[in-house]
Amino acid sequence: MRVPAPADALRVARALLMLSQRDAAEGAKVMQKSVSAAETSKSTLLETNLSLVDFYTSKGILLLGEGMVGEEVVRSGARWVAPEAPGGGSALSTFHGEETGVSFRAARALLNKKQAQVAEAANLTLDVVKGLETETRAREPHRTLKEWYEQQGVEFTGFGDVSSGKFYGVGVRWKPARP
Repeated sequence: MRVPAPADALRVARALLMLSQRDAAEGAKVMQKSVSAAETSKSTLLETNLSLVDFYTSKGILLLGEGMVGEEVVRSGARWVAPEAPGGGSALSTFHGEETGVSFRAARALLNKKQAQVAEAANLTLDVVKGLETETRAREPHRTLKEWYEQQGVEFTGFGDVSSGKFYGVGVRWKPARP
């Protein structure tokens, strides 16, 4: 049985691919308003959700979540497909690699916030948040924003490979609930 993805995992998948809702709808062959509904937990057809899951999976995205039958999915999110463990070598060339190990755009999608909301809450300027989402690196603001997201319950995924200088399995999910 195939399981539909939670709204936050769908938002993260689209953010990792850097797609608009229109582009995702076109790729999944569904209506744009259906993408919007699926990403906001509004009532949506199971078929629509699974079309989005299939589309994102075909692009190299792994949708994340934990759950048991009859219970809500927890620790949802998404990341790029990657090898099980760092290994290096030519095997990595078959996987999507990122220049940085943190996707702030995906973290913002997980929280379902606008850039201005994140900037204000993290005590950063909107330009800094925009820059960090487009891979511009500034040490102190980068650390500040990463720590802020972690305080909000975001867990960053992925690992770096020294030989390629790339990061694999980059994405986000919710941290485990504390007992």
